[in-house]
Amino acid sequence: MGGAAHAQRAEPLKTRVNRSGTYDVDACFIALADSTRRDIVRTLLYKPLRAGELAEAVEMSPQALSRHLRVLRKVGLVVERGLEKDARVRIYSTRLVALEPVQEWLWHMGNLWQKQLESFEGYAESPHRTRRSRS
Repeated sequence: MGGAAHAQRAEPLKTRVNRSGTYDVDACFIALADSTRRDIVRTLLYKPLRAGELAEAVEMSPQALSRHLRVLRKVGLVVERGLEKDARVRIYSTRLVALEPVQEWLWHMGNLWQKQLESFEGYAESPHRTRRSRS
């Protein structure tokens, strides 16, 4: 990046905080870096599932699923609740609000790239630009 790009840099992204804790863009990216965890989140987008149903849907053992769910719960991407009738049954669902920092980061990066491309386009199409002659 050139000097002009540094001068136009926007303020750093802020971490969102609400009742359930801090949603952190880095923690979301780390959690979603694993393809299995992305599959879990994708599966839970359609409907909440019991742990056994989820393990079957993503084709993994309950023990392995438990480790992945722990990571996803920690960053707030997945929430767990029990049934009123049977507290032993755990239902898992996604919490999409936890993805807001990721969405904001992606928008921010896209905006910066768009400004860079517009700047380059202005330069490339400038009638005052001189061509270097080949020697």
